[in-house]
Amino acid sequence: MKHEVTGMESVKEIVQSNLANPKLRAETMEKVLLKGDLGSLTPSERLHYYVSVCTSVGLNAATQPFSYLTLNGKLVLYANKGASEQLRAIHNVSIAIKTRELVEGCYVVTATATLSDGRTDESIGAVSLEGLKGEARANALMKCETKSKRRVTLSICGLSLLDESEIEAIPGAARMAELPWRSRMRRRPSGLGRRSGK
Repeated sequence: MKHEVTGMESVKEIVQSNLANPKLRAETMEKVLLKGDLGSLTPSERLHYYVSVCTSVGLNAATQPFSYLTLNGKLVLYANKGASEQLRAIHNVSIAIKTRELVEGCYVVTATATLSDGRTDESIGAVSLEGLKGEARANALMKCETKSKRRVTLSICGLSLLDESEIEAIPGAARMAELPWRSRMRRRPSGLGRRSGK
């Protein structure tokens, strides 16, 4: 049974409905794995997939740790700031900066992540400093360090997703303005779904 998102439902109600339907879970995962494009899913199927990804790594879907991005003609998820922050706290990820280098006009930072079981991983963040001075250069340096920390956090937690700090450097990448069920909820008539006395 397909479950369509309506403006009268809360995110919690929709999430509970999707998680209670194993057939929908299988159908949704099959579409994603075969096509690699979330655009082929219905709004309710996309919501289910979104929640499933969050659940798999312990994230709270209600905080919107991921957003949608159109990349090479496909709709995919990318991780935002909240995702990496939650992941570090949930999985007790310790981050350390291994190196900071200037390579052919690019500032390159290598970050190392360590889990409580001793497993480690590392990733780099890189930004071009060509033509940058003053505050713009300082901001680029800080952005590079942030990028390296977020990328290694996603990697050690097993998420092969882009981080939002990488998006602006990708030609043709277009972010979705908001998650589709959020806009539907905002359009519901005022007063509906509210409890009296509040």
